[in-house]
Amino acid sequence: MGIILVLMSKIHYTKEEAREFLRKEALSEICSVSDFNKFHDQVFCVFAKYGLQLEAKKEEFFSGEEWRKPECRDALIEKVKQFLDKHIK
Repeated sequence: MGIILVLMSKIHYTKEEAREFLRKEALSEICSVSDFNKFHDQVFCVFAKYGLQLEAKKEEFFSGEEWRKPECRDALIEKVKQFLDKHIK
């Protein structure tokens, strides 16, 4: 375990690299949901994991009919990307 910690401590990320990593991780978790009935919950949970649920609430992110329509999944993923770009700093 000590070797892993030493190796990990040698890795330095710029702020932008860390931001991009978090964004990709969040999107990966969200896009992995195949059942649209669980999509909304997964997006909310990922936002909560990164402390973004209050920002989502302020922006009324989850209000809208598109959250009830499976055919809007791609548009919702794009909306999520834009939200993460704006709020992961």
